[in-house]
This record gives sequence, structure tokens and C-alpha cells, in this order.
Amino acid sequence: MRLLVGKYVDTKTERGASVITVGGNVITQVEALTSSLSPQADDEDYRDCLLVPGFVDIHVHGGAGRYVMEGTENATLAIGRHLATHGVTGWLSTTVTASWEAQRAALVAAHRLIESNETGKDGARLLGSHLEGPFINPIKKGAQPEEFIRLPDWNELQNCVGNTLLTLKIVTLAPEMPGALKLISELAKRNIIVSLGHTNATYAEVEVAISRGARHVTHCGNAMSPMTTREPGVMGAAFGRSELTAELIWDNHHVHPTVCEALIRAKGTRGVILISDGVPGVGMPDGYTFTLGTVHCKVENGTVRLPDKTLAGSLLTLDRAFANAVPFSLSQRVQLTSGNALTALGLSNQIGQIRPGFRADFAILAPNGSVRATYVEGNCVYRNEE
Repeated sequence: MRLLVGKYVDTKTERGASVITVGGNVITQVEALTSSLSPQADDEDYRDCLLVPGFVDIHVHGGAGRYVMEGTENATLAIGRHLATHGVTGWLSTTVTASWEAQRAALVAAHRLIESNETGKDGARLLGSHLEGPFINPIKKGAQPEEFIRLPDWNELQNCVGNTLLTLKIVTLAPEMPGALKLISELAKRNIIVSLGHTNATYAEVEVAISRGARHVTHCGNAMSPMTTREPGVMGAAFGRSELTAELIWDNHHVHPTVCEALIRAKGTRGVILISDGVPGVGMPDGYTFTLGTVHCKVENGTVRLPDKTLAGSLLTLDRAFANAVPFSLSQRVQLTSGNALTALGLSNQIGQIRPGFRADFAILAPNGSVRATYVEGNCVYRNEE
């Protein structure tokens, strides 16, 4: 199969009209599209489009009315199909604070799909799970149900998640809570990313967490201690500590776009991962209601709100995040929407570059920025026929 594209960009290269040849699930050849190269009948013609590596969303709870916490393989696959319509080719199934029974059901559904290689056939490929809670600080709970918040406990986590620990990639927790430091150490030993979130930690407490192995910050600028001139807090640590990679919801609601740009310029484009934090309300009409665990939410004017108007997840998709990050070059935006996530997950040597030997995971963007098509391992899992 050959894809004819008007331009392609990855984190290292930006080139004009090109032919991308795919054999099996990988790229086999990349060459310039010249007048001497004749189109063939079975070529995929995207000569008016931009091809980029497929987006990778490491923090997403649902979309199109479906929810990770349904705890079923059907729901998880449906979310993967929804994500593919927005150019996402890889994602982490992200829980919310809930009973261990509900969290385990979500983790088991994801684990089974990954073990059976059942994702990526008609939607985005599931790369693992992200456990957001229950080891968070109730002071910064945001939209997380307070009744299910737990003190960090490594033994409890092991007992409750069982063998799904093998496909668990990220755990969001509050490092200031009793028991958190031991949990951070145990997770870091197993190469599970510890992300600081829903936390009221001081800068000094973050420093200790970093020394134990914490490496990410969850939805930076939201549900965390703020930065002041005398107490940097978690926000200041995100800005100032190179050990920490910051998740960022660039929807122009959760964080002001000037702050988004400032964070990326402070950390460099390798220090930030754009996420959606998408919830079941993504793609649903204004007024649509749903629950996050026991918390009631409503879609209102491009945001999701609790009854008290607190933001509750987002309606963002990564194709929009890519477009919103316009102060940065195309290759930098690729870094922010796929490259850094793949590096964090240890997959950057297999996915995320447009060159021979790399997996054929692509998002094809029309001139207006909308997703024309999405390819996972060389298979077209979404095409906009309009």
C-alpha cells in the first residue's frame, strides 16, 4: 500500500509531497512524490493533506457517551473507535477514583484486550492503563468522588489490581499523603510511571517524591497546589524540575493559553505531553448529562461542569490540542501529541517516526485541521468520507 501525501512531519523531519509505502504493519519506504512517479490505482490519495504520527493520549476516561468505568471490553473498544475519529492511534484507559471493585473491572477489561491483542483493529490501540486515584488528597479531589479516596498503600494496590499490574503504565497520586513515598518507590521499581496529581503537596514534598521516583505531573495547573513567589508548590515544581514531565490539557479552558505556552517554553517541548482528559461527554450535545463515578456532570458551553460549576474532565480531543498549540512548529506539536508520550511508555523506538521500520500509525489531517483518516499498523481504522 502507498499513501500519497502533500506533506509529512514527525519530530525530526518535515518534508513536502511524499509517497509513504507500507508493508504489513510497518513503513517500508519514504520517497519524494515527483512528476516521474506515477500514481497507481490502489494508492491512497491524500495529496492535499498533512500526515503526522498518530496521536497518543495517555489520559482519557471516555468519549461519545462511553466510559472506561463501565468496566467492559465493549465500552473500552467503543472508546478506541471514538478516539480514532480524532487521529488517536494509541491510548491509556484511565480510571477515576471509585470502589476497588469498579476500578478493578476497568483494569481487567483493558488487560484482557491487550493480552488478546484485540485492540487497534477498528480503532485506536490500547497501550495500557492509567490509574487516576484513589490515592489522592481530598482537598484537591476536583471531580473525583471523595467517598472512595484511599490512603496510599502498596499492599492494598497489589491485592486489589492483581495481575493487571502488568499492563498498568501510570498511577496518579498525592505524594504528601501517608504511605505515598513507599508506594512511589515500589511503582518506580516496576517501571510504572508515578504522576503527581490531585495533590496539595509543598515543593519540599515534591522534591522527596522525585527522589523516590516520581516522574510526571497530572493535568498540570489543575487540582494541585499553586505556584507563589515563596512556595512553588506542585505547579512550580512542574515548571522548574526537569525530572518531571507535565501533562497539559490545552483546551483553552483548563489552563490559559498563555500559561500553556509559558509551561512548554520553560520545560522545552520534550517536557510536556498534551492530553485530552476526555470524558463520556466528548462529542455529545450541550446539556448532555452523565456521571463520573457518583459525581453528576453536565456538558455546558464547551466544558464539563459539576453542579457547583467545577470543571470535570474535558471535551478536548488531541486533534484540537494539536491545533491549539499553534505557537509551536509542526514538528514540536508532533512531539507534544505523540513523541513524548511514546518516549514515556518506552515505545519511541517502534512508533512515532515516518521512516522505514517504524509502525505505520498515522493521522491524516485535512487543510482545515480535521482528521481525514487514521491508520493503525497500516490499516485504515477511520476515514472521513465527507
